[in-house]
Amino acid sequence: MRDILLKIIESKYNELNKYKQSGIFDKIQYFEGNAIGQIGEKFIKEIFIYNNIPFDNVEKETIHDEFDLLSNGKKIEIKTARKGLKNNTFQFNGINPKYNYDYIILLGITYDDVYYHIVDKKQDYIYNHSLRKEFIKINNKDKQLVQMNPGNSVNYK
Repeated sequence: MRDILLKIIESKYNELNKYKQSGIFDKIQYFEGNAIGQIGEKFIKEIFIYNNIPFDNVEKETIHDEFDLLSNGKKIEIKTARKGLKNNTFQFNGINPKYNYDYIILLGITYDDVYYHIVDKKQDYIYNHSLRKEFIKINNKDKQLVQMNPGNSVNYK
């Protein structure tokens, strides 16, 4: 049994190795989702500090609430993703449009660079009642939010 599993793992490793990239941030490939999220939150907080943008919760490393950062009365959710190996996309998980925040900062990390997009919930979040689907407007395009798992109507990606 172990040999069968080893063979499957080796095959997947070789398949993914074709897409392997390198760059100054390539160590991110070794982190799981929660660690990447923590990196993104800490990075945004450091950017706020560097730019003298005030925010609450400085002493807390991680906030377990409907938002990650409170700045000038605005609640900010931070979502971080690394670029997929095969697809040229970022998958931001755990978006909950019912949560009480004003903005989402989408932080995408590649092996060579970091990208961001700020979503204003009041302007960029759309619920299409006739389709019964959730959308976020990014670069003037409606991007549909989909359930992370079948039947999970709480968290989207």
